[in-house]
Amino acid sequence: MIENSLFKIKENKKVIQEKDGLNKVILTTRSRIARNLGGYRFNTFNTNEEKKRILDTVKDSFLKSAGSKNYSFYNISRLSKLQRLFLLERHILSHEMLNRLCGKGLFIKFFSPDPDDYISILINEEDHLRIQSTRAGLNIAKTYEDIVKVEKMLEKNLSFSYEKEFGYLTSSPTNIGTALKVSVIAHLPALVLSGKIEDFIKRLIKIKLNIRGLFGEGSDVVGNLFQIANQVSTGKYEKDILDEMNAICYNIIEEEKKAARELKENMPLIVQDSISRAYGMLKYAKMFSFGESLELLSMIELGVETKMLDNIRFFDFYQLISLFGESNIIIGENFKAEPDIDEIDAIRAGIIRKRILKKPAYKE
Repeated sequence: MIENSLFKIKENKKVIQEKDGLNKVILTTRSRIARNLGGYRFNTFNTNEEKKRILDTVKDSFLKSAGSKNYSFYNISRLSKLQRLFLLERHILSHEMLNRLCGKGLFIKFFSPDPDDYISILINEEDHLRIQSTRAGLNIAKTYEDIVKVEKMLEKNLSFSYEKEFGYLTSSPTNIGTALKVSVIAHLPALVLSGKIEDFIKRLIKIKLNIRGLFGEGSDVVGNLFQIANQVSTGKYEKDILDEMNAICYNIIEEEKKAARELKENMPLIVQDSISRAYGMLKYAKMFSFGESLELLSMIELGVETKMLDNIRFFDFYQLISLFGESNIIIGENFKAEPDIDEIDAIRAGIIRKRILKKPAYKE
């Protein structure tokens, strides 16, 4: 099932269309809610046996729902290490889901034709349930609509921990209430290279937003990719959170586009050099690590945006990231023996070059 999803991603490259200015900055949106089942202890205190009962209860209940027909279920402990890495690199699983695998499960449904659009239920992550929807671009209203539908499906047969005074009860005090988190992946090369990013981040933190790297908590910012999310949901209604995040995202987009316009009008030599070096590497380098690829593509995207580069096909940055992840390459190439890192890096370089160069510099 996972491998089928992988090959579907490759086939869908022909339907990719150029994004507007909004979706070049906000690459993807995720809305998620945390819920815990009534009558069970939180995962920070319960046993493996309790986790197994929670998994079975949620699985049986969800499969009874008419809307569960197009979902696939995975018991995380039964997946191979490579399959788990694949789901992590695709942002479907969190690092928390890969620790202590007992009783952990996943329901997932992909929205066709875009493989970056899906809805999932993580069972026994930090909370008993994490219902989340991810869609390409700026899509806050739609992702929230998705998770509410799933929550209503589950509520027909399950009772969630809820107190009238506090709202929904969760493992983390910051989630108590609506337990709603909205996050986006923002690509901000112009703000970074113009030197404005530090003050911009300070302003975001001041209004209680979390700023992290591409892979969330504990990850570094690479490729000028920032994960931005509301910090707390306690004391706020869902509509307030959605409206605030939507307004913040439009502000992020405007700030990045303004910085890009200023760079285009008066581009420092060091920025021109960074873009030119990235283009040279794209044409001639034989191997790219994952981190190098993110940095290179960020510079190439900025070069296109500021009209410095023209021998570049349109590419979907976020979808391309999913194609050159280590697990995606290993599964896609169907190696007979375990590949070494140089083989993977060489294949990654070829994937990127073929996808975005209009005229190849040499025969692969």
